[in-house]
Amino acid sequence: MTRTTAHEADRADQGLGYAVNGPYYDMIFPEQERASLADALRRLVSGAGVVAEIGPGTGVFTETLLELLGPDGQIFAIEPTRVMRAALVTRLSRIPAAADTVTVLPEDALEAEVDTPLDAVVMFNMIMHFPPEQRVRLWHKWAGALRPGGVLVMESQHPQTATAVPPAVIPGRTLGRHRYDVLARAEAAGEDLVRWAMTYRTWRGDALLREETAEFDCHVVSDGTLAAELSAAGLEPHPAAPEGIQAWRRVKAP
Repeated sequence: MTRTTAHEADRADQGLGYAVNGPYYDMIFPEQERASLADALRRLVSGAGVVAEIGPGTGVFTETLLELLGPDGQIFAIEPTRVMRAALVTRLSRIPAAADTVTVLPEDALEAEVDTPLDAVVMFNMIMHFPPEQRVRLWHKWAGALRPGGVLVMESQHPQTATAVPPAVIPGRTLGRHRYDVLARAEAAGEDLVRWAMTYRTWRGDALLREETAEFDCHVVSDGTLAAELSAAGLEPHPAAPEGIQAWRRVKAP
């Protein structure tokens, strides 16, 4: 069995980003979460014209958005991490509908520029990477990019306070002779900060073949904190937001 450990800060310094979890991402993405987030997009974004998807990763939900766009719709997929962007572009290159529809931008969320008003901004599994002072910039930038009535969509964050999260195994998928899962746990690492340790495991039958661990320092963003920050950015709660989803829309002019 092979065992390796890498810290996200070290990988970021080397420009490697999600070098550890990138190869496992699609294999261990929880199916229930995938279905729940896709359903939220169907309820909130169907028929949208122009969408910015920030941090699309490998494109799991970019495909869903392609199915939901209105006529002549566009998607701006903003993915700064090279290993994720490689998987994203590979996925999109095999989808004919993406050719004239999806533009992939390599900048990060605070640097990327979109030159047309947006009907929706989607931010799944990414806001925990932004400290409070950067979130203020993030909200104002993308709230300002929305058309009046446009919607910003993300999931509620876990945990809601800087507390330890006990170890839990998240089952993954099988590919050929191997099956995959991830052992996830977190510990408090400071005020409003937790350190997630994610161990990605490869099995053959009951034999553990490989495990690789990545650690991520993540900022805790409670629903209350999020509400205060988004309200200050000129957004209001969307009345159709499903449970567990944070959906906020730009206030329409009176």
